[in-house]
Amino acid sequence: MNISIVLSTFNGDEYIVEQLDTLRNQTRLAEEVLISDDASTDDTVQIIEDYIAKYKLDNWSIKKNKENQGWKNNFAMLLEEAKGDIVFLCDQDDIWHLDKIQKMSKIMENNDKILLLASNYTPFYVGDGVKIKLDKSDLDNSEAVYQPNFLDNFFHIRRPGCVYAVNKKIIPYFLEIRSNEDAHDALLWRLASLLNGLYIYSYSTIDFRRHDSNATGSRERSFLRRKEQVIYYDDLLQRLDKFSKQHDLSLSNEQISVLNDYILWGKNRRELFMKKNVFIFFKLFKYHKLYWSFRSYITDFIVLYMKE
Repeated sequence: MNISIVLSTFNGDEYIVEQLDTLRNQTRLAEEVLISDDASTDDTVQIIEDYIAKYKLDNWSIKKNKENQGWKNNFAMLLEEAKGDIVFLCDQDDIWHLDKIQKMSKIMENNDKILLLASNYTPFYVGDGVKIKLDKSDLDNSEAVYQPNFLDNFFHIRRPGCVYAVNKKIIPYFLEIRSNEDAHDALLWRLASLLNGLYIYSYSTIDFRRHDSNATGSRERSFLRRKEQVIYYDDLLQRLDKFSKQHDLSLSNEQISVLNDYILWGKNRRELFMKKNVFIFFKLFKYHKLYWSFRSYITDFIVLYMKE
């Protein structure tokens, strides 16, 4: 099976060479490395072009967007262009372990049911990088491969996109359903879960750099921000439900029940923030296990009374 790596860059000149070295020195090399720079204003593009020329990397390519598209759209364009049977998602500032492609691609080649394989990772921190709370399963390095249960892992994303390897079969579905608001990794995760193709690999394949300019990790709390998020989640759940029905997915009874609960959860949360009706908050208690945590459920109530 051919391998593609898709790498999105933006003003990443500080760390990019370290990442490129780990791609070039993999024990199993990719047939294709696609890099899309999202209108950087620093030396990122020049550094990458010089790197490709220095090592004569004929199967590597870089293009620069004329205007900034945002990381969500930039990754989506890369996924559409990738030709590999297996596509690895790559951020500009991490450090791949040199056996990442070899180990993950072998697992996928031996199990055609896998649509998305997500590994563990080892975070390290630079400056004010947001600390990540790891579960016991995140620290497991046993190399076990398993399907996570649907209830706890369908909607809530347990691994960042930089540890994903995806089967090309899922990409047309991703392109069909996505909106410009979708984070590529979150949508891929949810689709793979819905299609019974989500698997976890209990092995760390990258050193995951966290610093103050990472795209994720913001904890800003405000009514408008929460309301926008709630509306987005409701719309997303409606799209996923429509997708499952249009493609006549053979969902298990558990999947149908969980998906229906999430749809009602999304509708009720949207109504809560549109009407600011405290009785709807208490109605949502029935679905409190669908939140990230009970604290997240309580936060809906707290944020409800903040100024818009």
